[in-house]
Amino acid sequence: MEILERVRATIHERQLLPPEGGTVIVGYSGGADSTALLHLMTRLQGEFNLRVHAAHLHHGMRPEADDDVRVCEAVCAGLGVPLHVERVDVPALAQAQRVSLEEAGRNARYAFFDRLARELNAVAVALAHTRDDQIETILINLLRGTGPRGLCGMPYKRDHIIRPLLDATRAQTHQYCAAHGLPTIFDSTNLDPHQLRRRVRMELIPLLRDLSPAFDRHLLRLANILENEEAWWDYEVRSLLECGSVASADAETLLQHSKVGREFFTHLHPAMQRRVLRKWLRARLGALRLPPYEILEGIRRAALEGKRTSWQLSDTLHLTTDETALTLHTKPPDPEPYEYPVQLETPILIPQAGAWLEARLLNAPLPSLEATPDDAFLDADAVQGQLVVRNGRRGDRFQPLGMPAPKKLSDIFIDRKIPRAERWRLPLLCDAAGILWVPGYTIAARAQITPDTRRVLHITLRRNDTDT
Repeated sequence: MEILERVRATIHERQLLPPEGGTVIVGYSGGADSTALLHLMTRLQGEFNLRVHAAHLHHGMRPEADDDVRVCEAVCAGLGVPLHVERVDVPALAQAQRVSLEEAGRNARYAFFDRLARELNAVAVALAHTRDDQIETILINLLRGTGPRGLCGMPYKRDHIIRPLLDATRAQTHQYCAAHGLPTIFDSTNLDPHQLRRRVRMELIPLLRDLSPAFDRHLLRLANILENEEAWWDYEVRSLLECGSVASADAETLLQHSKVGREFFTHLHPAMQRRVLRKWLRARLGALRLPPYEILEGIRRAALEGKRTSWQLSDTLHLTTDETALTLHTKPPDPEPYEYPVQLETPILIPQAGAWLEARLLNAPLPSLEATPDDAFLDADAVQGQLVVRNGRRGDRFQPLGMPAPKKLSDIFIDRKIPRAERWRLPLLCDAAGILWVPGYTIAARAQITPDTRRVLHITLRRNDTDT
């Protein structure tokens, strides 16, 4: 089938575009695949009621990248297609994210496409992955370790991402560009002999084709079967969670993505357990940040045995298992640091804490030193340097009254059962030597009132009335 008819059929059969049409962004690198796709989509604009835009990411990796942009500009001008170019320093991004150049480039491209799609209110972002890319991806997934979903390869459509060329070959896109006199760009990084994709393409696939001339067809048939199988499993998981197949309380809590009852979970078939766990976590982490199989299996086994375990899944999300449930815990982002100087007899507003702090000096001895949770009496002569009120910092330590040695502030928060949401917003009275008072909880041992105290520092924290 000629490539235009093939792409037209794929769009229809896979329902890649809405019937009413709309703006479609083509990810355009300038290579033969994306050039062919861009040209094909412009030919199909009228038929599908489309407005085609092109998006090109300058990776900042090759000296000829500026020339690539000029080629893309010329092609788009000839086709009457608006071109959007974004420049990203991918090597710097890879270093900052501690990932490979390939992964950093991929992340940057998808982030660019997502932003542009929102700006243009696009109905789809079309990527130029071909049948050959699909075969390579399945084999790479297999080599890296995957389950049935990885053997499905890349989906024709996921959210707003579509792949109209998945039924066309790389040879067809090259032939198409040559037949229409379309200039294309060759990416020299594809020659890197250390790239796994290049080795799969140049070494593994020729060997497999030599062993079985029908290898391509057989692998893609397997992918198609597994795609249907996974679609059925997705339906079953949704039915389980949404159609009353389990106790409504369990289903409700799971759909809210906070807790899975252990009794409910352990009564599922192992195949369903794995899929429920993946679906539950994918909703919070996204498909690309799911933990590897070994971690997921460790969580599943811990749940089956009712063990108390904890698993850090991201910077802000961790999962625990115990005798009753699997539970997701979300850590709110740390508040911005704040710090205000304290002057005697001058109330200080602490907007981040919704409170006022006031310090005044009293002469000792006092007839009574009864303190409320929001009052503190300290030995004024124990204060070193400027008084300040600030929130806690990671790594803070101090010695609370009644303790024999300094301790981490974070451990004191836990010991005193200070609510997690309050810990890093709580205003702390400090001096040049460190923390003097954690309001409502404890003072520093070094600042306690003694029989030798001559001057008393009285600190009051007044919290804003939250009921008005």
